[in-house]
Amino acid sequence: MKTYVTVTKKNLAIVFLSTLFIIIVSGQFYAAKHPIVNGKTNAQRVAYIKSLALTPDEDNAYNKKIVIPETFTDVYENYNTLQIKSGYDLSAYKGAKAVLYSYPVGKISKANDDEYYINLIVYNGRIIGGDISSRNFYGEMLPLVKQR
Repeated sequence: MKTYVTVTKKNLAIVFLSTLFIIIVSGQFYAAKHPIVNGKTNAQRVAYIKSLALTPDEDNAYNKKIVIPETFTDVYENYNTLQIKSGYDLSAYKGAKAVLYSYPVGKISKANDDEYYINLIVYNGRIIGGDISSRNFYGEMLPLVKQR
């Protein structure tokens, strides 16, 4: 027994539009979970830092080239868990070359005298992750979220 499938322009249009709808919806879901923040210029990075209610010390900032590991160790898995709390996920960038920008931001809490840095990971001009870290060796590391 032979089975024939008849393809009409109407059926093709429905399949095409359905596929397009799925792509658009999934792209919006991805964008909602993964914020797109430009970080190509210092002004863009500073504006982002200020949006987190922090004041960067631009005069003492530094940067260095990094490579996101292709295989995450336990330490990097834990670091990526911190990224996910901010809406980022570095697992999509395994093996990528990026730039780490660090800005001193001073004290971020009246309850804590620690001095902090904000670290931003930039790939192709976009911020793809980072953290807010105490300068103390045993200090805390916080996600990139607005600080009170």
